[in-house]
Amino acid sequence: MWILKSYNSAPPGSYHYVQTNEVHHRFKQNPSIEDVAKAVSNFRIGNNLRRASLGESLEDVDTYICGQLDNNPQYCREIDSTFAEARASHPFFKADCPTCGTPVNP
Repeated sequence: MWILKSYNSAPPGSYHYVQTNEVHHRFKQNPSIEDVAKAVSNFRIGNNLRRASLGESLEDVDTYICGQLDNNPQYCREIDSTFAEARASHPFFKADCPTCGTPVNP
C-alpha cells in the first residue's frame, strides 16, 4: 500500500477526494488533509455509507491522493504494515489511556 510521506505540506493539487462507492461526491481541495477526511466522514455518516470513521476516511483520502500522484516517491512511500499502524501517532488513531480515557501524548 502506498501512503503519503507527510501531511506537513500539501502535494500538488492540495488534498481532495472523490467518493465513488455507493454515492458519487467530489470534495473540494483543501490544504488540510484532516479537514478533507472530516468532510468525507461526515458525508458518509449522513448518507449511511460504510468506512465512515475518521481513520477510515483519512486512509481513503491519503491513498486516493497517492493514486492521483501515481505513487510519486517524492510524496508517497510504500508500507508493509496497516495504515493504522503506519499512522499510529496521528490524532485520528491515537489510543486513549485504557484506565482513564485521556488521550495519550507521545
